[in-house]
Amino acid sequence: MRHDLLRSTEPGHATERPVVPDGHDFHSHDYPLLIHVVSGSVEVGIRRGGAVEHVSLSAESNLWMAAGLSHAVTMRRESIMLGPRLSPETEPPNGYLHLPRSPAIRETALLVLAASPADESERLPFRRAFDAVLQALLVDDFYIPEPDHRTVAAIVDDPVSLLVPLKELATRHAMSPRHLERLLKDELGFSFLAWRTRKRLNLALRRIRAGTSVPAAARTVGYAGADGLIRAASRMTGLSRAELSPDPAEAVRTWRDSAGHVPSGIQAEPSSTR
Repeated sequence: MRHDLLRSTEPGHATERPVVPDGHDFHSHDYPLLIHVVSGSVEVGIRRGGAVEHVSLSAESNLWMAAGLSHAVTMRRESIMLGPRLSPETEPPNGYLHLPRSPAIRETALLVLAASPADESERLPFRRAFDAVLQALLVDDFYIPEPDHRTVAAIVDDPVSLLVPLKELATRHAMSPRHLERLLKDELGFSFLAWRTRKRLNLALRRIRAGTSVPAAARTVGYAGADGLIRAASRMTGLSRAELSPDPAEAVRTWRDSAGHVPSGIQAEPSSTR
């Protein structure tokens, strides 16, 4: 199966109606990939380590996958799916990201079907459009500096760090909790708990903007449910529960933009906001 923006029914006939086979067995690509389901349903198996995770995609939903991720695809008959190749820098967080809804991706996918691009020069504008939509999801609302210390970098990049206490992390890295806390504060500028709150909120709010429900996004990063996420966002922003519900992601983004805070990944946040 070709993973560019469109596949024609016969080689050399790029203007024919696009088709996609019923699926394929486990394989990987050396570039990031987006699966968009135009209609019907698709099952994707993702192999990481010795385990296989299954993601069910319904019509208009998407799966954003990193380069090198082993995956298999099964399509129901009569389903239509696009598998556009993305630019190398358009990598998802944590290997893959399920995007239940994205009007911008859907619109671009329909334009691809209508245009039926035949070569790279025709595919490139669509790839850039997909890149722009997906890269916008990677911007964090709460600033976290990049650490230089190897241990701190390993901790902040490890999803387990969001779910276990500092004492357990210290044991895993063969140091005392007090030393690890001091090291984190020296590198990041705030405590372990403050870092974890920012990291949890950044990841959860990304997922909410990508279409995940608030309770599901909250549980993914270690909160018991939506209430925990909303309380944490309220402490960070000063927004009330009424202002944060029903869409905390939009409320926080509006707060950030109106307050003049610079999101992570753009440039260092002014020291007065740390």
